[in-house]
Amino acid sequence: MKTIEPIASLTIAVFTRHSVDCRYSNEPQWRRCKCRKSLYIREGGKTRYVSAQTRSWEQAEKFAQTERDKRDPVKVELQKIAEAEAAKDAVRLKPISEALEQWLTGMKSPGDTSIDAYRSTTRRIQEWAAHEGIHYVNDVTPGMLDEWRGSWTSALTTRAALLTRVKAFFRWATGMEYTRRNPALMLKAITPDDSQTWPLTPKQFTALLAVTHKLDEDARYKAAKVGQHLRALFEVQRWTGLRVGDVLALPKSALKGNRLAATIQKKLNRKPTAARVECILPDHVVTALTSLPAHPHVHPDYFFWSKGSSQLANTNKWLRKVTRLNDYLSFKDEVGEPMQFRSHMLRDMFAVEMLLAGVPLEKVSKLLTHESVTITERYYAKWTASRRQQLEDETVAAMRRMGVKVTI
Repeated sequence: MKTIEPIASLTIAVFTRHSVDCRYSNEPQWRRCKCRKSLYIREGGKTRYVSAQTRSWEQAEKFAQTERDKRDPVKVELQKIAEAEAAKDAVRLKPISEALEQWLTGMKSPGDTSIDAYRSTTRRIQEWAAHEGIHYVNDVTPGMLDEWRGSWTSALTTRAALLTRVKAFFRWATGMEYTRRNPALMLKAITPDDSQTWPLTPKQFTALLAVTHKLDEDARYKAAKVGQHLRALFEVQRWTGLRVGDVLALPKSALKGNRLAATIQKKLNRKPTAARVECILPDHVVTALTSLPAHPHVHPDYFFWSKGSSQLANTNKWLRKVTRLNDYLSFKDEVGEPMQFRSHMLRDMFAVEMLLAGVPLEKVSKLLTHESVTITERYYAKWTASRRQQLEDETVAAMRRMGVKVTI
């Protein structure tokens, strides 16, 4: 009676193909001779022989086990799972410089932020990566990014904006599978303290104006010499309290004698709105504006704007020039810590100097175009060192008028 071999039956065994002169030629299971080894494979009712490509019995056994594993349904399924998981973790090695260029090219509408800010961010990431010897996006670790973020020394608002764009880049790079995991995911957000004021002192303001001359000296071409424009910009801010963007958008028609009529951008109930304000300028500030020379990047009807770009792009262009002044400055705050200059300090200076001159807080609030005096109190009720000294002097003088002796 003929037996039927089960379809699922499988036999894979090693045997030796002896040469004709081998003395063990009658023993196919002899392992120690140097004759060629082969596999006997009985599968699906059929028999075939496969060379093991070796004369070592041990290597032939490994080859046989590999063939058995290929036919083991459990191991085959586990291999598929492993390959699928590996595919999930697989990344395309992408040079960080190429990834940054691709990210920037695809930035069609960067929201409320100018594309120039994204260009600045890509430049900063590239410079940092080059300094750290980072070539591929996948080489960046959370620890590296956290250490880099800790080294930033710019204003809190500037750092917060930079971090937002850095995180946006690595979120995009993760989606593009240039990195296995987003290294910026765990970076703690930088939250600016919007009630913190950093007014310049009159001495610091003088130093600020002085370094604009040094900026011109180092300019490589004539169009880059903007020191006179920066001095005029700073003088207007210092004596009006206007925000830098509002000053940069001023048309020449806004100035009538010593009266400046400015259209400012505000947020009312979180909605952008325009408002018109009038400011009185000191004579020397009027002279600074009216004596500005023609500049190839400034429209003849404006003091600082070419009209060839949006107001936001124009503001960002000038702010980059303002930031470069920090290369020449060595400002320190009230406790002696290094302090980076930013244009909003001039608005703070205007408010604090008015308060020091005896202008009531509610009137300073009007000059700053705040919606209520509560907003002004949040920003300027904190005493600076000079205001504390003024209060102390007034207190001592009052005590002496009362007939008591005060020794200080």
